[in-house]
Amino acid sequence: MRRIFAIGLIVLAAAFWASGAGAQEPKRNPEAQKLKNPEPANDESVEAGKKLYQRYCASCHGPQGKGDGSLALAGGTPSDLTDETWDFGSTDGEIFVAIRDGVSADMLAYKDKMTDKQIWQTVHYLRSIGPKSKPANLFFLKRTFDTGQGFRNRR
Repeated sequence: MRRIFAIGLIVLAAAFWASGAGAQEPKRNPEAQKLKNPEPANDESVEAGKKLYQRYCASCHGPQGKGDGSLALAGGTPSDLTDETWDFGSTDGEIFVAIRDGVSADMLAYKDKMTDKQIWQTVHYLRSIGPKSKPANLFFLKRTFDTGQGFRNRR
């Protein structure tokens, strides 16, 4: 009986995972996507952002941005800022708005603690530690070279 229950539980979990019900779609912000970072992306700006990150963000997101800080306010798990998943959008503008306005009881607004310039510098720093962008056609190229697909029946 336990075996049947365990198999049923595994099948149910697999169906839930396959349906995508466990996955959360990023919350995109079309207005924030239009915002462009006015701060130059240079070493000085990244270093300033790093200092701001260490002061305001590292206690929750961890010293390297892995989400392993110890002070999450509402008991949630802070985001890993180095992975491919950006729950509130991945453009500079969306990151800026998430920091400025906050997104939850854990991730509060910093508009009263940091200037816009400081937030934009922090965005530059997050870019320096975050996921590195990949060429848009990387999957297509890999598939083409690995399998030969994409070149068939071309004249």
